Amino acid sequence: MGYIKNMKRINRIKDGLIKRNTTLMKYAFKAGKSILSNRDNPQKIIEELLGKDVSHFVDDLSHYKGSITKAGQILSQYAEYFLDEEMTKVLRNLQHSTHFLSFEQISSQVPPEYFTKLNINTEPLAAASIGQVHQATIKETGEEIVLKIQYKGIDKAINGDLFFIKLLVKNLKIFPKGVDLTDFFEEIKRVLLGEMDYKREIDFQKKYQDILDDPYFKTTKVYDDFCSEKVIALEYIEGSSISDLDVDNLDKDKINLLGEKLFENFLKEIYLYGLVQSDAHGANFIVPKELDSLYLIDFGACLEYDDKTLEFYRQFLIHGFNRDREKFLEEFYGFWDSTNKQITIDEDLLWEYIILTTEPLHSKNYSWAQTDLPDRAYPLAQKMMRTMKYKSAPSEMIFIDRKLIGIFTLLRKLKCDFNVNEVYLRVINEYKRRSHE
Repeated sequence: MGYIKNMKRINRIKDGLIKRNTTLMKYAFKAGKSILSNRDNPQKIIEELLGKDVSHFVDDLSHYKGSITKAGQILSQYAEYFLDEEMTKVLRNLQHSTHFLSFEQISSQVPPEYFTKLNINTEPLAAASIGQVHQATIKETGEEIVLKIQYKGIDKAINGDLFFIKLLVKNLKIFPKGVDLTDFFEEIKRVLLGEMDYKREIDFQKKYQDILDDPYFKTTKVYDDFCSEKVIALEYIEGSSISDLDVDNLDKDKINLLGEKLFENFLKEIYLYGLVQSDAHGANFIVPKELDSLYLIDFGACLEYDDKTLEFYRQFLIHGFNRDREKFLEEFYGFWDSTNKQITIDEDLLWEYIILTTEPLHSKNYSWAQTDLPDRAYPLAQKMMRTMKYKSAPSEMIFIDRKLIGIFTLLRKLKCDFNVNEVYLRVINEYKRRSHE
């Protein structure tokens, strides 16, 4: 597991209700003001939200941890489509949060008996939104492991954070005025709380390992004897995160294969596994120096979907790929009916959007470095959304969409090229084979 360079020690997490809420409110109103002036210019909106000094934005949010930092991480994924490389390098720090607490401030989260069995390095390897990672050695065996230690009280701040994330969403005008977002935010809350349930994360990691069917992907060994409610113990892996790869100076064929495998695994999650690791940012993937495999290291945001929900998403892609407008619209309205919600929308704009966003699936050699798909999709999506009328928003697929955005961002970062059409058809054919068994 690669070290994060230039990490910054902070004295404490800003966990007071007033301090946390004031910060998020500031960004919420700033976003709303910018959107009024720059409705059709996403780059301008993001630049004004972040301010002239992006490092200040990163530093500000990193002091709060929890769901505020998580919201910033999601923004950082989206922003990479529109900002220059220097700005995205700074903003990318939110994905592995380079601010950490001294070990003395989190050591009480570690069961006392662990200290008699482990030598724990008090300097962290990495810091994230809900905890930080420390290397340790098992005294009896000499095995090198890492301890993922959760910050104190981070779960108690969720309700307050969500209130102002709602305000941020409102000011960003992501949804039409008057739409009931109760189910939408309940799903966000459920997933955020799930990420703080370490027993759940361990169970999902083991389940994901059992279902993986490609030796290219690996998960780290779990050391159950050193896992607790606030600590996860995992195998230590030497390598670099995808975020830290200098792809311009690495073997192009291996980078292309890495991108291809990431995309194929996403399709397998939807069509074959039923498990989606929804937090697809670069720090959650470790690449050995040989570039011959990929370690998945974080399952806190892993979600299991029922087949009925996933089948809608599968068919959306299939009908979009086949350019079958009639069947796509039938599936689209069927999905809304299944959630007991209704929608009206400009079907021509919706279909134009689907044709555009499934464009890579037809390519024999898609260049993710040169794609302008986000630049073309954003204004079309804005135009389409202004025609949408519905009373409440379904929450079933928001984290699948988050994974899709994350994968797209990773592929663009890798600057890879591969036969997307071949990968897509390979997974679809296996899905059809299993469906007929």
